[in-house]
Amino acid sequence: MNTDGRIMNFLSKLGDMFILNVLYLISCIPVVTIGAATTALYYNTLKMAENRESYIWREYWKSFRQNFKQATMIWMIMLFCISVLGADAFLLGGMSEAFGSVVALIVIVLGIFLIMTGVYVFPVLARFDNTVKNTFKNALIMAVRHLPSTIVIVALHGLPLLLAMVSIQVFIRGILAVLLFTVSILAYFQSKFFTRIFCNYYPKDREYDFAHYSKGGVISCLRKRR
Repeated sequence: MNTDGRIMNFLSKLGDMFILNVLYLISCIPVVTIGAATTALYYNTLKMAENRESYIWREYWKSFRQNFKQATMIWMIMLFCISVLGADAFLLGGMSEAFGSVVALIVIVLGIFLIMTGVYVFPVLARFDNTVKNTFKNALIMAVRHLPSTIVIVALHGLPLLLAMVSIQVFIRGILAVLLFTVSILAYFQSKFFTRIFCNYYPKDREYDFAHYSKGGVISCLRKRR
C-alpha cells in the first residue's frame, strides 16, 4: 500500500472510531443499556482488530439488539456486585481494626476479581454464544489464564483516569477528544489482545465462515464442538 493509501486507510479508521464512540456514548445514556452498548462496541472493535470489514452503524445496532437481554442481565449483576463491595468499603470506618482489616482484604481480593472479569465479560459475550453464567465463568478463566495480557487490558482501561491524576488541567482541556475518540480507540487496542486470546478457545474441529456466523462473524457457539 502506498503512502496515500495508508493515509486514506488511517482517516477511514479514525472516522469509524469517531462514529463508534458517538454511538456508544449515546446508547449509554439510559445507564441500564451500558451492558448492551459495551458489547456492541467490542463486537465492532474485535472485527476491526482482525482487519475485517465492519459496517459500523448497521453492525453496532445488530449486536445491541441481539445481545441486549444477556448484556443487560450481566450489567445488572455487575452493578449489584459493585454496590455491595462499595457499601462494604464505606462501612470499614465503623469496624474494629482487626475485623476491618479482614473485611478490607476480602473487598480488595473480590474487587480485583470483579475488575478482571468485568474487562473480559462483554468482549466474551460479543464473540461467544453462551449462558450468562458460563459467560461470567469463561471471562474469569480467560482473565486468570492470560494474566499478563489482562494486566495490560486493565491498564488501558485506566489510562483516562491516570491522565486526570497526572494533570487535571490537561484532562479538562482534552475532554472533547476523550469523549469523541478515547473509548473506541482504547477498546480497539484492547481488542488486539482479545483476538489473540480468543483464538485459543475456538473449536478446532471445523472451519468457520467469517461472513456467516453472527457472534463477531467467527463462531456461533462453543457448545457446537460437543
